[in-house]
Amino acid sequence: MNSKIPVVHLDEPHTSDLIIDATQHNPAVRLAKGTFQRWRRGISGPLILLFLLAPWLKINNAPWLQMDLESRQLHLMGLTFWPDDFLMLLWLAMASAFALFAVATFAGRLWCGFACPQTVWTMMFIWVEEKIEGSRNQRLKAQNGKNKSYIKTLAKHSVWLTISLLTGFTFVAFFESGEGLFKQIVTLNISIEVGFWLLFFTALTYINGGWLREQVCLHMCPYSRFQSVMLDEKSLKVSYDNHRGEPRLEKQKNASAHTNNISNSGDCIDCTLCVQVCPVGIDIRQGLQYACIDCGACIDACDEIMKKINKPTGLIRFTNHTTQNWKQLLSNRKRLWGYLSLAIISGIAFILQASFKEALDIHITRDRGSLYFYNGDGEISNSYLMKLHNKSNEVQTLDLSLNQAALEISSHGSYKLTLEPMQKISRNIQVHCNNPCNLFGKTDLTFLFTNKNGYIIQSTSRFFSPRN
Repeated sequence: MNSKIPVVHLDEPHTSDLIIDATQHNPAVRLAKGTFQRWRRGISGPLILLFLLAPWLKINNAPWLQMDLESRQLHLMGLTFWPDDFLMLLWLAMASAFALFAVATFAGRLWCGFACPQTVWTMMFIWVEEKIEGSRNQRLKAQNGKNKSYIKTLAKHSVWLTISLLTGFTFVAFFESGEGLFKQIVTLNISIEVGFWLLFFTALTYINGGWLREQVCLHMCPYSRFQSVMLDEKSLKVSYDNHRGEPRLEKQKNASAHTNNISNSGDCIDCTLCVQVCPVGIDIRQGLQYACIDCGACIDACDEIMKKINKPTGLIRFTNHTTQNWKQLLSNRKRLWGYLSLAIISGIAFILQASFKEALDIHITRDRGSLYFYNGDGEISNSYLMKLHNKSNEVQTLDLSLNQAALEISSHGSYKLTLEPMQKISRNIQVHCNNPCNLFGKTDLTFLFTNKNGYIIQSTSRFFSPRN
């Protein structure tokens, strides 16, 4: 099929000199209206709001989402993770990945079309472009040098830069906290590193959303390349009903009177609205293409035209061309149920580990430089290195004791330990055997840490003394 398609605007004055190349960059995306676009706004809207508010929200006196590189902490939904919690976060990453694979197996690239930040920000920029510079037809005229308004262009780019700056600020706030970054900017006390990343994310958002747009999906995103391996014969994809739509009515106008009979034509009137609203600039009528992000814009545009010409909707729809029966759609889907099972198992593993996450991390290691030594009072002693880490957002008060009555802790103060939230301490302690010592050789030793609620945390080690 010839890639040069004449554009017919049903809601705007016809402009015969506007040509769209269905195989190239869409010069001006037309915003569609309909069910799937309402779904997309309903999904992307709360995600954008959550993205903007996350650096400011706090749960249990901790940021809702923040990666503190200096302290090596990850705050996520009221929980704080440390480098030694990597396995726990790995379960969460696996659960997210398998859930994405399950969605792709069931209905293609729904993530790309409805929730991917690249798509969401691109459509936001397009919306601003249409509100300021006018309809698609007006924008195409301006691109061809007709009725071009530099004031509108300046206003558009100003709004784009404002959105980009807000996005860049939020990205950096995930590492600095919203209050801290705002204070740095207001007081002009911003470091070179923070300033660089703020400008970097601002420029990246402006370039991706305003200029690259679908080129990121077509040439940079790896997901479009390997998502086909997750599809099967029952996977739902945005598809054009070729049997119902062809031959197209518009193409019959130059044919003979016999072939120009409307009764012999398909339902497609070749209005090209499906191409005009496509954010990646493809023609869905050419068949399944890797660039399609399954956003449903072409479905809404086509359904609107079908209603106007009194034809049944669904010429373009989510389908697998085999069955639309839900029972058959979900049966014998080993890959789908396998991905779902792995996502659920990984999610449960994360929840269980997060639920039983220890608030206090204790490590006691014995000094291996000597088996034992005699202190100033002539008592047999062993030296230990005690490391404690308060992983909670509360102050921890602990009483330290031993399980051996013959052993005591040599201390210049009390055996009470107080740790502030997220505090780490490291102390050298000595344990001596009462004189006379009734322990010989190697003896198992347990350090007991009792908190204010009476909960006891144990850490085991060994005490060495002479064999006789």
